[in-house]
Amino acid sequence: MSYPLYLLWTLHALRHGYKHGLPRYLKLRMNGGDSDHQQRIWVHAASVGEVRAVTPLVQALLQEGEKILFTSFTATGYLAIQNGFADSVSSSVIPFEHRWHCRRFFRRHRIRLGLVVETELWPELMYQARKRDITLVLVNARLSAKSLQAGKYVRALLSTTLGYFERILVRNSKDRAALLSMGVSDDRIEITGNLKAYVTAKPQQPRLIDRDYLLLASSHKDEEQQFLQARPAELKHYLLVLAPRHPDRSAAIQSQIETLGMSFAVRSKAQTIAQDTEVYLADTLGELDSLMAHARVVIMGGSFDTTGGHNLLEPAALGCAIITGASDSNIVEDLEMLGLDQGVLQVESMTACWQTITRLINHPQEALALGREARSRLEQQADIVHRYMATIRSWL
Repeated sequence: MSYPLYLLWTLHALRHGYKHGLPRYLKLRMNGGDSDHQQRIWVHAASVGEVRAVTPLVQALLQEGEKILFTSFTATGYLAIQNGFADSVSSSVIPFEHRWHCRRFFRRHRIRLGLVVETELWPELMYQARKRDITLVLVNARLSAKSLQAGKYVRALLSTTLGYFERILVRNSKDRAALLSMGVSDDRIEITGNLKAYVTAKPQQPRLIDRDYLLLASSHKDEEQQFLQARPAELKHYLLVLAPRHPDRSAAIQSQIETLGMSFAVRSKAQTIAQDTEVYLADTLGELDSLMAHARVVIMGGSFDTTGGHNLLEPAALGCAIITGASDSNIVEDLEMLGLDQGVLQVESMTACWQTITRLINHPQEALALGREARSRLEQQADIVHRYMATIRSWL
């Protein structure tokens, strides 16, 4: 990958913050992290969502006495690793996608097995790993529609990179078919299930908001405005909580709320929610589970624009009543697993979304049943980590 291209990727990774630790992040990408003489299993995940997905697998490896190097691509993913594991793993970020930095990374770490999560197919990094006879396994593997529709050069590069993996553990038959279309031999693919569907007993989530509220989670640009503008008058007494996908959009969202003439409070400013507060902007990181757990209804963002939706399994694991929009290219498997009109409701527009919210509020038993069904379906996936470990043990 060329220097200009990977520098663009780095800027993308920095988009979500780590503002106070930027020098540390860049240093890690330059020097490959602190030298470590312990032999470790390397687990790599792109960002926060993938870190969370692979966490049960990392915990299972730790329970078996394995030493782990856990890396992320983004700064927020790196922070999630540190917050979730403290000193129980060695944590870092991956190096720049250039042979000098990749070589340095592998000189500084003794790796005997690499577990790479989902779509983190870095050609130079994977090449340098295989050059050192490090066995690579792609876990929870998938290929995006964008990758499958890419041009000849990109597809050839992806195909070459996939060739560095000893085994590719996919979520379902659709993912298997996508990999076969990229030239991966069938004997290297194994359908193991979606790690994101693994449910552990979540601790009791603290209640951050005393009032009854509706939550728009992981929203993108303009979705907040759509949501607020479409609110029917009869539901004006419900607090509307906005948890944007990118909290650094806070100032722009505040400006939109002011334009609509709605009273609001901002969490990052520690502003108090009064009885007449209409909107609460939760522009912080790390609190989404708590916000979801106590919402009357969770509306998942990224599905009322062209994003393709966001992970439905996290609110499902909390037993939430979930509504998602028509844009669903990223969550087709989630919808199938939870069951349309059984564990999740999908609507065509924001107007239809509010009609559905009104119905769920007027019929709370329906909302409760929706959440129970979602969680029940996830609990049926309890053996996923055992299936992954059964395969991975052959390299331990």
